[in-house]
Amino acid sequence: MLDKAQEMMQKVRRIELQARKASTASFTGLYRSSFRGQGLDFDDFREYQPGDEPRFIDWKVTARSNTAYVRQFHEEREQVLLIAIDASGSMNYASAGISESKLDYAARIAAVLAYSAAKNGDKVGLLIYGRKPHFYLPPAKGIKQCLRIVREIITSPAEGQDEPLDLIANEILHTQRKRAMVFLISDFLSDPDKRALGKLNFRHELIALRIADPCELALPEAGRIYFRDAESGKLQEARLDDEELREAYALRMDKHRENWLRCFNQLSIDHIDLNISGDFIPSLGRLFQRRSRLVGH
Repeated sequence: MLDKAQEMMQKVRRIELQARKASTASFTGLYRSSFRGQGLDFDDFREYQPGDEPRFIDWKVTARSNTAYVRQFHEEREQVLLIAIDASGSMNYASAGISESKLDYAARIAAVLAYSAAKNGDKVGLLIYGRKPHFYLPPAKGIKQCLRIVREIITSPAEGQDEPLDLIANEILHTQRKRAMVFLISDFLSDPDKRALGKLNFRHELIALRIADPCELALPEAGRIYFRDAESGKLQEARLDDEELREAYALRMDKHRENWLRCFNQLSIDHIDLNISGDFIPSLGRLFQRRSRLVGH
C-alpha cells in the first residue's frame, strides 16, 4: 500500500497532468486576451522633439543638461496573478457520490490558472486563508511555482472557521502592493462584506469563483440524519423527509446566494458559479471570452 506522502504526490501529479492538458494554446490565448496590461513602464530618456507630449518632459534631467528631455515608456505586458483560496472547514465537504471536496476542486482550478499564467510568462502567487496560520507564496514565474501551488493547496488542512473578509482583503492589500489579478476562490458561505470587497476591487482586478456542492444548494429527500458543522464540530439532527424543512432551507440558501450576487454586481466584480459535480473548464473559458470582448473595447 502507498503511504500518505506517496498518495499525495500521485495526486499532485494527476492534477498537474490535467492542468497541462487543459491549458491548451487556445485556452492560454483566451487567458492572455482577458486581462488588461498593467500600464506603462519607464524605458529611457531622449531629447524633446516637436510634437512630443509636454507632460512627459523630465524637468530635472532638462535642468541638468540645459536641453529638454522627455521620458520614454513601453507597455508592461507581464501580469501578476494572485490566487486566494478559502481553506476553512466547509471547503472540505463533498456529498455522497462525489469523489473530491470543494478544496480539491479549487486546487484543480488553481492549477489551470497557474499553468496558463506560466505559459504566458506571468508571475503567480498564492494565499491560503481560513486556516491558522495563513500561507502566502509570493508571485513568481515557472512550472516549479505551479507545482508548489498545487501541493500547498491539497495538503492544507481544511478545518478552520470562516474569517472576516475584511481581514483577508487587508492581508492581500498588504502583501500584494502591485496591481494584480486576484482570483478569490471560496464557497462564500459567510455573509457578504461589500466594504471589504470594494476596497480590494479598487486596488486590484478582482474575480470571484464561487464553489458549491449539489447538496448545499438543495437538501436531498431522506430520513433522519445528523449534520456535523465542519467548522464548529457541532452535531445537529434533522429530518430530511420533512418537505417544509427542505423548502425553507432552499429559500434561505437562495436568499444568501442572491445577497452575494447583488454585492458582486453592485461592485462590478466579475464572478462565476461552479458546482463540484461538473467541469469548470467551460465556465472558465466563457469567463475569459467575456472579459476578452470587454478588454477589446
